[in-house]
Amino acid sequence: MTENPGTKNVEQLLKLVNQGNYAIPHFQRGFEWKPGMVCDLIQSIIQDYYTGLLLLWELSQDQASNDQWDPVWGAKLNGEPSDAILDGQQRLSSLYYALYNPKTKFPNRKSYYAFFIDLVAVLNQEYDEAIDYKFFFNYRSWEDFYNEKDSWAKTGKVPLNILSINHPTENNKSFIDSKEFNDWSLEFLRIHSQDLNDDIVPFNIRDVLNSILKYQFVLYPLSSERNIRDICNIFARVNEKGMKLSTFDLLNAFLYPKGVKLRKDLWGNLDNELLKKVDSNMPEYLLKLISLVKQNYCSSKYLYNLIPNEKIIRKDDGGNKYEDILVDSGDEFKSIWHKSCKFAEKARERIMNTGEADFGAIKTDFIPNTTIIPVLGALLWVFEGDVDEPMFKNYLQKWYWSATFSEDYSGSSDSVMAKDFRDWKHWLESKTPIERIKKINKDFVHEVDFKTISKGSSRYNTILCLLALNNARDFYKMRLAGFGDYRNSRINDHHIFPSKVKDLDPAKCKMFNDTKNSILNRTLLLDATNIKIRNKKPSVYIDEIIKKHGDEQDVKKILSKHFITESGYNYLKSDDYDQFILEREKAIKQHLIDKLEL
Repeated sequence: MTENPGTKNVEQLLKLVNQGNYAIPHFQRGFEWKPGMVCDLIQSIIQDYYTGLLLLWELSQDQASNDQWDPVWGAKLNGEPSDAILDGQQRLSSLYYALYNPKTKFPNRKSYYAFFIDLVAVLNQEYDEAIDYKFFFNYRSWEDFYNEKDSWAKTGKVPLNILSINHPTENNKSFIDSKEFNDWSLEFLRIHSQDLNDDIVPFNIRDVLNSILKYQFVLYPLSSERNIRDICNIFARVNEKGMKLSTFDLLNAFLYPKGVKLRKDLWGNLDNELLKKVDSNMPEYLLKLISLVKQNYCSSKYLYNLIPNEKIIRKDDGGNKYEDILVDSGDEFKSIWHKSCKFAEKARERIMNTGEADFGAIKTDFIPNTTIIPVLGALLWVFEGDVDEPMFKNYLQKWYWSATFSEDYSGSSDSVMAKDFRDWKHWLESKTPIERIKKINKDFVHEVDFKTISKGSSRYNTILCLLALNNARDFYKMRLAGFGDYRNSRINDHHIFPSKVKDLDPAKCKMFNDTKNSILNRTLLLDATNIKIRNKKPSVYIDEIIKKHGDEQDVKKILSKHFITESGYNYLKSDDYDQFILEREKAIKQHLIDKLEL
């Protein structure tokens, strides 16, 4: 069988997913994208950007009958699948979830998510916030969304699951091809006539929605004649190999004729090793910081506008287009680059220190999201005269913790970064509440299952930072977590119940194997203390700590700074892991709610 590339559009692909034709091999990871990444994908699709090819493995009947397949997230396998997805699972799962509204909670969340398209934004060619989402504790069917169609017209935001259903009475027409939708479009245009260009008609609305369904993916099918060993090797190489030119690499080439040696001089001679070591993407972050300040956006397509003497088209507040040049010369570019480095360092200092206005990431590995550095640096640049004002400091704290805990800065986050920066500028002018701050409320915090928060995630690191800011002291040495030089890893995130603890009562540790590495069983301790605790039950090492400090109340005070309440302390003393985990989850959630003043 030949292996030639072909194409299928989104509508065709999702019908095959819904019919159970496409399956996920067991050697693949699951659906792991965050909601913001789903939004980014669909924003790329409505702009007809390239989003990568799909690599499939055509299955023989024998291969398909083997029990080694999972369905796409939210779909079902109906009999034997025809193809296995080797590369493209995250994209197909995202599109299926957003358009088909399956009765399945979003991965790693306790809620159902729905995705919306802002038709006013798209019709005005303002794509960066055109796709958004909401979460619901209870599943909402298509009928539930349909009953709110009057609000679609008022807000301009339409649920994307409109694209997967037929109209119930109009001869199996798709809903967007129905007369009812045409009537709705006229009402939408009437309400938003002042917000849209005069030449927009109902067909434009249908075209926008159809552009998602008709978007073409390139498919590369691998023959069923290939064996599983060959397939696994291909899968590994697809996910590990390949060199791509970054935006930084391309700008380096474009800037060279302008007398700017971006890589060799500006980045290579940057005398700040701490900033350089934060993230390998720091060169591009510095460009994004400049772009935010200069033009309020920071995705790759906007970075090219920073080339000296590059003429671009912009819009004023009234929507009128005009020609502009953001950077006049190579010398000006060098000047704003150095300023970007200055404020990126100020952002790094805020994130990694433990003062009153700081964010407590005492080690580089503990920074929740390095992608927040361009935004924070741009804010410190633009608001330079306001950084010590009480209202600014209070809002900055709320915004930062909301940003890191929401996890919207994880993965692809350019649109999130740009929107937050613009919201901040709007706040400066009108003191209108920043959307990011409003997004996190008590329900949002309580919805998160802290038992699933694992090492390295944004939420995991957020809680480590809160521990450092809470003046958590080492159990034995009493040393404050936020003071000292930790570059040599003398302090780390260690287990409270050791991971190889022995002789726990099975009735009290039913959750141990599944949650022992979660944030609920971790805290900041010196490496030397972790060695002392090694494999001991808490009841044993707590007695040792009491003997060392001489007073049980002093020990309770030490542990309280680690979000261990009086009840949590008692569960530790009785080696009751399950109750300890539940109690500590309550304590951490309450601390976060208090920190955000929810």
